Amino acid sequence: MTLPNAQFSDYKTVIQQHSLQKLFSSNLLRITTFDSLQSFYAPFDTINPHAKIVLVGIAPGQLQWRNAVTACKDALQQGYSDSEALSIAKATGAFSGPLRQNLIKILDHVGLHEKLRIETTAELFLQQQHLVQHSSLLRQCILNNGKNYTGTSPNMLRNAFLRQHVEHYFIPQIQNLPDALYIPLGQSVIEILHYLSSLGYLSRNQILDGFPHPSGANAERIQYFLNLKTKDQLSNKTNPEKIDQAKQQLIEKLERLEL
Repeated sequence: MTLPNAQFSDYKTVIQQHSLQKLFSSNLLRITTFDSLQSFYAPFDTINPHAKIVLVGIAPGQLQWRNAVTACKDALQQGYSDSEALSIAKATGAFSGPLRQNLIKILDHVGLHEKLRIETTAELFLQQQHLVQHSSLLRQCILNNGKNYTGTSPNMLRNAFLRQHVEHYFIPQIQNLPDALYIPLGQSVIEILHYLSSLGYLSRNQILDGFPHPSGANAERIQYFLNLKTKDQLSNKTNPEKIDQAKQQLIEKLERLEL
């Protein structure tokens, strides 16, 4: 299959002319379908060429997608330019909801804000957006059987539809940001960044992994990572030694970095 080159100019009029209820309950923003997978246009086209940090998720979930489309539509109605509307959409939608609050906590916990010489990484979503590229391996909202794609099944690299998304949208971002530090959120993202590193798209030194995924479903691991839970308070589902080892390695790596 050939992946359509979905971009803002293809969907701007649709976003402007239809209500949010219609946009989110129809296929107006659907790009394509492949077996159980569907992709929906998300206004995350903007690339910040001066970013020092790239936060990499799996794909925008439905919450992030809706928040971004809503912000984009509002910005266009208020008379903002296309580029301004896209910047507002990304700042509003990227990692939005509880995900963002957890992300800020874990990034601040290891001192990323100090490396960037800012008060808190919350500023990466506000006045310090020029320092960051909010990204995901799959730029569009991807649903699998109507639910958010979680990064594991189907496998991103073995599935032609998903692999093309990585190749078509994400690899060009790496090529536009050859010196940035990449922070993967989730095991599947870690694996693919290291795979892309093996192909020469970026170096292993550019990958700062070891963070727990900021999803609310990962609450126990996040609490342990933040020292809010002790080992004896953890369920059998959480491996504290693995978290400790990954955390120590990323802190040591971060200390050696110059941003």
